[in-house]
Amino acid sequence: MNDIGFVNAYNDFKGFGFIRREKGKDVYFSIDNFKNELEIDSIVIGLKLAFDVEKTKKGPKALNIYKYNL
Repeated sequence: MNDIGFVNAYNDFKGFGFIRREKGKDVYFSIDNFKNELEIDSIVIGLKLAFDVEKTKKGPKALNIYKYNL
């Protein structure tokens, strides 16, 4: 199931950040989990993303991430 959210923190140097979900806790993401490598260059605060969520010991993690387009 896909979830929708917005990038609310991102560290370009380290390659990870957090997504603010429309419902639920913020989700950790890594650039390694983007489905399309071309999208990595355009990560900015406020970017709308679709993703799957995996539960981990440290909290929710985003997988299969891609830009959300209507």
